[in-house]
Amino acid sequence: MSPAVRGIFGVVGGAAVLALLRMASFVPYTAERDVGAIVRLAWRARGERVQDCRRRTPDELAKLPAHMRQEEVCEGRILPYRLVVEMDGAAAVNQLIHGAGAREDRPLYVFQDLVVSPGTHRIGVSFTREGAPPADSATGAGALTTPARLTLDTVLALGPRRIVLVTYDEEREQLVVHDGSAR
Repeated sequence: MSPAVRGIFGVVGGAAVLALLRMASFVPYTAERDVGAIVRLAWRARGERVQDCRRRTPDELAKLPAHMRQEEVCEGRILPYRLVVEMDGAAAVNQLIHGAGAREDRPLYVFQDLVVSPGTHRIGVSFTREGAPPADSATGAGALTTPARLTLDTVLALGPRRIVLVTYDEEREQLVVHDGSAR
């Protein structure tokens, strides 16, 4: 095929694509009218760190190379929290949140989107530590941890396509609502 014929096919093909795009721009589109609002729960929490320590038996120590023979072995983890959300008196979420990481030794992360119908809704959120730290647990000098229980009980007025954020304020040590109206 000669370069001139390829050029003609290219021009005709390009014109055809532009004509199709132009025709497609006249197709009517109606956006969804009955869309909900979203209540987004998103925060990071520093949970209570606990360590489970035990002494190795003489048999265990004998099986280890000399440079790895520690008599006491400790595994640290973050105590989990229970997230419970009620929307208008009905249970919406009941989930145990574990620390991130393979050993559950990283901060806890909450990210939940609740799709609700537009209107006024009462929301209750509780974020409660499961279990108590041992009396001899060392949290670390000056480490800030999330309180054992956080709660929020409020009424939200939601319009269609609105997103309201529920998050944790570390300075005030409480759950707060950001509705995006004050910017």
